[in-house]
Amino acid sequence: MSTSTQPCSIRTTLGVVAISRNEERDLPGFLDNVLPWVDEVVLVDDGSTDDTKRIALEAGEKLRLVDHPMSEGGFAEQRNTGIRHANSQWLLHMDVDERVTPALAREMRESISQTDLNAFRYPRLNFFMHRAMRGGNWRGWNNPQLARAGSHRFVNKLHEKCVVDGAPEKIGQLAEEMWHLCDESYLERLSKSNHYSQIEAQKIVRDGRRVRWAHLLALPAVDFAKNYLLKRGFRDGMPGLIAALHGASAVFRIRAMAWELQNQVPREELEDMVQRLWSGSTLESRQGEPESVVERAPMNQGTRNIARPLAATKGIGD
Repeated sequence: MSTSTQPCSIRTTLGVVAISRNEERDLPGFLDNVLPWVDEVVLVDDGSTDDTKRIALEAGEKLRLVDHPMSEGGFAEQRNTGIRHANSQWLLHMDVDERVTPALAREMRESISQTDLNAFRYPRLNFFMHRAMRGGNWRGWNNPQLARAGSHRFVNKLHEKCVVDGAPEKIGQLAEEMWHLCDESYLERLSKSNHYSQIEAQKIVRDGRRVRWAHLLALPAVDFAKNYLLKRGFRDGMPGLIAALHGASAVFRIRAMAWELQNQVPREELEDMVQRLWSGSTLESRQGEPESVVERAPMNQGTRNIARPLAATKGIGD
């Protein structure tokens, strides 16, 4: 065997692990981006109902499709499932809407070829409204998602995090950026944000953290000031302003959803109020003022607030 072919025979293997659910739009570009230069792709699918699975199955022998519905372990468990099904020595954990540049691919291959480290961090260039974002909250991502197999795992149901053995000493740093194309439109961003906001709100309730009026006013304002001013989101022009306002509104929505969960008013109580109003009223004219039915009805704190405007209600025709 010639020395020119020797490095290929001992090349460190690199696989990509990704998770999916209804990714038919982004999956073809994702596969075109990674399949030519990695050794395997493991795609963990959460019950896609579009053409995601068909596209994956037609991608060739490098791709392994794993059907795994989302469990209580959330996104971390999806990632860990992919780790268990991969065979490569090193694993690159990606989203289907991420793209590796040629410079980053070369840097990754060179970095893992001979190293005692267990992982490498790399920065990410995020796109919002199809524009690269250089300021605001978009610039903080620098995670170790290129890691040695058997030396890492993921934690957290939402916003999963890669935990590396021997960190931080065993984690290196790459210079090149991963491109994160993100959403097709702002409408898609809103849809995802509302879904994540519900999960965050439920966590606030589970943790027993009461939502106060100051949380609704102060926290969104602080978030906007941090991302638009301190982190220089204004550098990105109008998209930067929209992104900062969107982030602040998400902070508000999370607390508003949590407050509602903590102060729920069952709809059945409202229906009962209507029934009581009708049971104490008549369509015929009567003399005198009827006693307020709402005032007679038992109320909790939530219904007491909504009952006040109804307390003066008279019977129809009075």
